[in-house]
Amino acid sequence: MKDDDNDYELIPFSLVKAEAMKDPEFVAAYAAHKMHKKMVADLKAMRIAESLTQEDIAKRTGMKKQNISRFENGVASPTLHTVSRYAVALGGTFEFKKLS
Repeated sequence: MKDDDNDYELIPFSLVKAEAMKDPEFVAAYAAHKMHKKMVADLKAMRIAESLTQEDIAKRTGMKKQNISRFENGVASPTLHTVSRYAVALGGTFEFKKLS
């Protein structure tokens, strides 16, 4: 939306998000993104709680440290296989749980 000075008017993100949340495809993508971020945060928190470095995880998974870093920082979106390898390196696993 333009104003009279040919500048663009700023729209609060909350309004943009509210409008986007009317689209079922966006809602599904947004939920998947939030789930992904939580999963990565949980893995990183567990790594830190176990006093493991990214290098430790890299050695345990056979991956490069830079890929572990990229994964933890949200720069890369790993495959389920890669996420599973990370979880196993922490002595864990993933399971499907239906949300109510």
